[in-house]
Formats: sequence, structure tokens, C-alpha cells
Amino acid sequence: MVTGSAPGNVVYTDIEFRNYRRQRATRLLRTGVVLLFVYVLVWSVVGLVRGDVPTLLLQPVSIAGVVWVSYCLARGRLGLASHSYFWIVIPAVLTLIAVEGVPGPFLSMSHYHLLPLIAGAYLLFFEHGKRARGIYVGACLLIFVTVELGLVTLPPLGLPYSAAARQTGRWMLFFANFCSLLWVAWLFVVDLAEAEKQLAAANSRMESLLENVLPPTISQRLRREGRTFADAFSDCTVLFADIVGYTALSESEPNVVKLLDSIFTRFDDLTEQCGLEKIKTIGDAYMVAAGIPVARADHATAVADLALRLQEAIKEFPGLAIRIGINSGAVVAGVIGKKRFIYDLWGDTVNIAARMESQGVSGEIQISEATHALLPPSFVREERGRVSIKGKGEMLVFLLKGRATHDPLSS
Repeated sequence: MVTGSAPGNVVYTDIEFRNYRRQRATRLLRTGVVLLFVYVLVWSVVGLVRGDVPTLLLQPVSIAGVVWVSYCLARGRLGLASHSYFWIVIPAVLTLIAVEGVPGPFLSMSHYHLLPLIAGAYLLFFEHGKRARGIYVGACLLIFVTVELGLVTLPPLGLPYSAAARQTGRWMLFFANFCSLLWVAWLFVVDLAEAEKQLAAANSRMESLLENVLPPTISQRLRREGRTFADAFSDCTVLFADIVGYTALSESEPNVVKLLDSIFTRFDDLTEQCGLEKIKTIGDAYMVAAGIPVARADHATAVADLALRLQEAIKEFPGLAIRIGINSGAVVAGVIGKKRFIYDLWGDTVNIAARMESQGVSGEIQISEATHALLPPSFVREERGRVSIKGKGEMLVFLLKGRATHDPLSS
């Protein structure tokens, strides 16, 4: 799924979301500039037609605001443009409306209904601190309440506006208010729908990422319970695989990480094909388990099959071999801690599996007696003898050679 910051695309990262917010704010400011320009144009035409000199003289203030905000946007100064528009241009235009309305064409009109609308747009499209938001909204509400309740009455200026001009002004302002309200409401609905879409996409991305880090059943349980946990499993099989010759190769191979990624990606594909759970990678070692978190009776067989596939797959990378160790038994598995969750295993079964690998033979698959007892006769095994295992003493081990050629499951 492609990420992006434009409307209609999916936003995942903080940087892309900030870019989206920036584009959204730019869109609103450009819309405001266009509406302001239309306002200036209409009133200039009205003034020219009627020979209304005072109205014409007031329009350059609005034109200056349009030019200044447009200039800031063209230079990429979004912050300066937004502050200029909401703190200078709009208050200036409203002041002009108030001046014209005493007793001009907007007399007895509720022109200050624009103020809550502007406050809503300001909060919706721009990010500011709590103090800035409080000051701006408080000022808007104070002006709105003061004027609407008639607490302050401006003295008449005696501007030469006829009854027809005042009536025209009332209708124009009503129409402008109505259109502006519809436009901002539409922007709000569209933005809310886009935000919900992005939230759903981001949640889906997070869920996918979480299930990529943890087994699906574990990630679901972690989300459901909201806490870490550990469970005991009486029957499972653990595999450790270590790449022989990797250390020496890494000293001469410039793209060592890329090589390791290619190897483990191949291993991941095989593990998924076998329906097993990759637990983790430790350096150039690869750990897989079967029988967890969902129990399965053929855990030893499934791991043995995977081991043979890994052994074959490493041949795709010249100069490298693999050493594999397998053991079966009881483990404790779960997610612990509070950061960087990982589904991990603990217990003697895990330790012995690691020893099977570390004390194994290059290019061979060494299995414990416990795993040997669980494998069906179709697997060809060779007794290696007793090997000293740290903390356990001598243990009987076997080398897994493959499947019998007559076994139909060998394919």
C-alpha cells in the first residue's frame, strides 16, 4: 500500500501527516484569499456603479491583505500567511464591515456571525498552543457576544449610504455568510472523513506490523488483554540454525547485511511454507519452533522437514554452509517486559536445542534423543554417539540425513 501526504492517500508517518496538515492549511488559506478577492471585486463593482467613493476607498485595505497572504503562500511561509490572515486580514476586513455598517449597508446585520466561523476554521486547520487557541477563541466570542447583545454601540459616521445600498449590503453579507458557512462545513466533513480513513489505514498498518513482529494469535491476545504473559507448553520442538563461514565471509563481503537479509528472507519463506513460527534471529543464528503458540502433534516432523529444506536452501549461497540443532520437550513461551515486545521461549528444551547446534557438525542437522524418538521411520538418521552438553553432561545425539526415497512425503 502506497503512503503519501496528499488527500486520498494513506498517511502513516508523523512527517507525512504533518505534510498533509500543511497542505490542508494551504488549501484553506487559498480558499480564504479567493473569497476575500471576490468580496473586494463585488464591492468595487458596486461602488463604481453607484459612484460610492467611501466604499472604493476602503477596498485597498482588503486588496493589501489578499496580496500579502498570497505572497507569503508563494514563498512557502505558511505560518506567516496563516497568522497574517487570521490575526490581521480578517480582523481588518471585519472592522471595515463594521465601519460601513454604521449606518452603512450592513446596519442591523449580524455580521459578527463570521467570528465563530473563523474561530472554528482556525482551530480546525491550524495547530497552536493552548494559550494561543484560548486567546483567539476568547477574543472571537467576546466580540460576538458584545455586538450581538448590543453592549457596545458605535457612533454613526454619517457615511452616504442609501436605503437601497443598505438593503443590498444586507443581502450580500447574508449570502457571503451562508456560502462561507457551507464551504467550511463541507471542508470539515471532508477532512473528518479523510481523518477517519487515515486512522483506519494507520490502524490496519499497525495491526499488520504487530502481527509481523508477533504470531497472529499472540498479537491478538496482547491487544485483548493489554498485558504481557507467559504460557507453558509440554510438547514442542525448537530449531537453531547457524550459518557456518559467515563470520569469515563478512570480513571480505561489503554487502554483508544485504547477504544476511537475503538468506533470512529465504529462510522466512520456507518457515512460512511449513506453517511454523520464526521466533527470532540472533546475529547470524535463526530460531524456529513448532507446537507453539498453537499445539500440533507433528511438531517434531514439521521442524525436521524445515531443517532439511534450510539445509538445501543454503546451497543457493556459495561459500556458506549451515549447522542446525533440534530438540523437543517442554518450554515456557510468552511476551514479557514493557518495551520492544518479542515472543520468546525459555527452558531446558531451548538450551539443549542451542547446544545441539553449537556442538553440531558443519553442514549437518544434529537432533537430540528426544526429537529422535518423535520422528517417524521415514526420516533417515545416523547415531553420532554421546556428546558432552554443558549443564547436562553426556547426551546421545543423532544426525538427520533426510527422508527415505520411497517415502511419499519426501517430496
